[in-house]
Formats: sequence, structure tokens, C-alpha cells
Amino acid sequence: MAIEIWGGQCVHGESVVQGSKNAALPLIAAALLCGEQTMLTNCPQIHDVEVMLSLVEELGGSVLVEGHQVMIDSHTFDKTVICQDAVKELRASVLLMGACLAKFGEVTISYPGGCSIGKRPIDFHIHAFQKMGAEIVEEEDKMICRCITPLHGAHIQLPFPSVGATENIILAASLAEGETIIGNAAREPEIVELCRFLKVAGAKIFGEGTRRIRIVGQKKLCGVPWTVCGDRIVFFTFAMLVAGCGGSLTLRSEDLFGEKEREIWHCLGGEETREKHYVRLEKKRPAKAISYVATGPYPAFPTDDQSLLLPVLAKANGVSTIEEKVFENRFRLIGQLHKMGANIDFVSNRARIIGVTKLHGANVVAWDLRSGAGLVVAAAMADGKTRIEQENLIERGYENLVSRVSEIGIRAKKCL
Repeated sequence: MAIEIWGGQCVHGESVVQGSKNAALPLIAAALLCGEQTMLTNCPQIHDVEVMLSLVEELGGSVLVEGHQVMIDSHTFDKTVICQDAVKELRASVLLMGACLAKFGEVTISYPGGCSIGKRPIDFHIHAFQKMGAEIVEEEDKMICRCITPLHGAHIQLPFPSVGATENIILAASLAEGETIIGNAAREPEIVELCRFLKVAGAKIFGEGTRRIRIVGQKKLCGVPWTVCGDRIVFFTFAMLVAGCGGSLTLRSEDLFGEKEREIWHCLGGEETREKHYVRLEKKRPAKAISYVATGPYPAFPTDDQSLLLPVLAKANGVSTIEEKVFENRFRLIGQLHKMGANIDFVSNRARIIGVTKLHGANVVAWDLRSGAGLVVAAAMADGKTRIEQENLIERGYENLVSRVSEIGIRAKKCL
């Protein structure tokens, strides 16, 4: 399938920001640690969530989905082998390692996959589990992890503040014996969300949102109802549509700008008005070039947002520079933007963007989730029709994106 977009129109109207993909996936894994039913509301209806829930069912868990509500019953969770092909397409499947080790002391899992945005080894996860008492045998296509003695706490210093590794250690440590300390932990809002959920379920966690997280293992956790937070990357996607196309947009959402994202939004001529349940985004001034921005772990500018910013800077007045410090393949989007008339060159992990007067429609290809979303932004800004191939990659993280952008004045449709 593909998406066709006819660009050149200002955005207007109202939309809703879906539940966070990057929060929902670890929450689903965490639900397996709870001894009762867990109800997640505001869960996004996206491909990655569907895959994660299918893996929960493979482990014996019971899943009931009704719209944006997901009920997970871990009473029947009794298996520790996860070798579906689905594991190879979803990076977050690695979080099921922590849940299985915490619950049963063993797990066999195929190597996880995900978007082709660069090398994402799971060495940090493996080394952490080994410190906690797991023995790990790596085979050609899978890992076998077993604890001869019960999983125990440990002091784990991460070489890099990896989001996935931090989440996996938190999951495993929540039911491990003793105390676990994570040094150089990731600080992303989705990690704080996971810790808040686990604490309500009975976990003892201290320091979430800082570089040092302490977890005191408990005997059991209970099921709790939980509302998944809004998706800050989807929020930024809408903001870039406003910045690139002009107009104004009311989002039914809390304000999900981080400090760096807000600073960039203002540089691009945007202003926001906040109310209790709404945020109004409006383009007030022409976009300025941004002399330098670098991606990095929170609270730095998110690597996921970089692909959304690129097309807007492609039409900003002046020369901008983006340095990608997280994933080496994020700049694969640039080749597709060249087809649309962008003037961007890059060496290694640094891109130089020279603003042009206009972009034009073209046939382009989404290489991963966020590059696909970036192409949607570019297509909405461009003159004429753009056809984006591999639309399925965009659906990994965006719920009904075509209908959502159509509702705010962008002419778009799915096609073969």
C-alpha cells in the first residue's frame, strides 16, 4: 500500500493526539508482572501494539481489546519461549525478556528487530541480566536465558542511557530479590510513566526521571487500571505540519513539548495556547533556519523528531545544521527529500540544510516509521502530488494517520 498526498494547503481544525506507542509497549510487558488483570486505556490502535499483544498471547497471557481499551490477564502467563517471526519486526519485544526472567527465571527469545535506523545491539540488556544472575547462551537466531538461583538485585552502570535497557532492568528488578541500582539510566518521559505504573502496582522504585534509579524487588505486584499518556512524537508531528504548511490546529491533548522541541517550534514561527484539555498551535511567522541542533537522550532533542524537522527546515530561510548522535541511519530520509527538491547534504552524522523556496511532489519511499512520517510532512508542504510507498511502516506508530491529516485540511488517501 501507498499514501498519496496533494500538498500546498494550510492546516486547520481539530485533532486528537493518540496514546503513546513508546509508553504502551513497556506497559504491556509490565502487565505480565502483575498478578491480576490490568486495564490499559487510551492504548493506541497501531501495528506495533498489535504485535506486542500477540506475543503476550504466545506467552499464555489473555488479551481482550475493545477500541482503545486493552485488558491483560497474566494469570495464564505460563510460557517462556518467544520465537514468533513477529519478534524480528518489533524492537520492543526484547522487554518481554525482563518480564519472563522476573516471573519464571528463564526465557528463550528470537533476536528482536524493528526499524532499519541503525545498529541497536542488546548487549546492555544481556550484561545487566548477567549481573542479576542470569546465564545467557546465544545461538544463531535466538538467546536462551536462565537463572540457576533466583534473579537478584545488582548495581548496573549503563555505558549509554539506553531507553530499552533501562526499561528491561526496571521490569526484571521489580520482582528480583534485593536492591537494584541503575546508573546512567535513561530519563525519557515513557520511563517515568512505566515506573509510575509499577509503583501503583506495588513496586518500590525511586529516582525515576533521574540518572540514578533504585528498585527494591517485591514478592508480587497487583493489576491496576492505567491510562496511557499522550504520544509526544505524534504531538510534534502535528506541530511540524503546522510549521511547514501554515495555519492553526487545536489538539485535544496536554502540552507535550519538551524544552528543546518548544524552542525549535518557536524558531519555526509557531506559538501555542494552552488550556486544560487542549493545545492550540498556530503559525505566526516565517520559519527561521536553525544554526545547529543535535539529537540525544532526553532531555536533548529526540532522534525520533529529527525526521519530522528535516522537511520543515528544507523550506526555512537560511542554512540549518542537524547532528544525529543516536542512530546512524536516520539520514536515509535525505535521499527521498532530494527527489522533492530539497537542498541537503550530509557527511557522516551531520546534515547541512539550505532552505529552498518550494518543494514539489514526487514518488518517494518510507524506509522506517519516522522517515515515513517525515515524508507525510514534506508531502503536505509540497506543490502537487506525492506518493509515499511502504505506508505500512508508518502504521507501526500512527493511528489512522491518513484520516487524521484529511480531517485537518490535507488531501490524502491510501492506494495500491
